[in-house]
Amino acid sequence: MQHNPLIIPILEILKTATGKIAEYDIICRLEEQGMVFAADNDTYNVAMFKKHFMIMNALYLLQQDLSEEGCYLKISALDISIEPPGLSTNQQLLMAAAEHNIRDYYLDWRHFDNTSEDEVNELLSNFWKKYYAHDKQGEALVALGLNPDAGWDCVKRAYRCLAAEHHPDKGGNDARFIEIREAYEVLKYYYSRRL
Repeated sequence: MQHNPLIIPILEILKTATGKIAEYDIICRLEEQGMVFAADNDTYNVAMFKKHFMIMNALYLLQQDLSEEGCYLKISALDISIEPPGLSTNQQLLMAAAEHNIRDYYLDWRHFDNTSEDEVNELLSNFWKKYYAHDKQGEALVALGLNPDAGWDCVKRAYRCLAAEHHPDKGGNDARFIEIREAYEVLKYYYSRRL
């Protein structure tokens, strides 16, 4: 198992933080301390991947150590915080179970050592597709005339009906048809990730 040199500096940052802190803030503070995350010959995306991986690895290692002391380290990109003792073991187990796959990924250094530039680019592409779909979900539901709680079957029905009504071959408006199709694609991606 490889030692992560960021564990102690990150723990210091967490101890001095008032409330939650974002991963970006941790990165900025580490860089202010002169921390280097990647090799000179790494591309920008690979360097970003390594930086993110090292921070997440350190956080999940800290999470394990802190849980032995009765504390829980909450980890998400925008909300990293040490929850004080008082969470029941049951609550800690439930929170940790939700992170199981992600934690296992970041605790395995083979991902850091063996992830190629193409794989990093694919990870980023998938992230942005997911982000875009989530960000645009509300707009897409409005474009199809649906409520936020609409299920996938409702989405398909609304799309078919609106696409038939606005299809250019049937005298419909090109721009409206494209808007309907884009909304459907956004929701298709969003719902496929949920199922």
